[in-house]
Amino acid sequence: MPAPAQHTRVYADYLAEVERLGADDLSYYALSLVGPRNAVDRLVKGLRLLA
Repeated sequence: MPAPAQHTRVYADYLAEVERLGADDLSYYALSLVGPRNAVDRLVKGLRLLA
């Protein structure tokens, strides 16, 4: 999840900010892992979810 996603509420504003910054200047706050539960669990090795 790039930083502008945390600071904007309107998708059009988010897209404009990402375009303005460019790929090389984006800071990332999070990432998502998607897939079968057992495969994801193997990758994260028991990390707790933030709730």
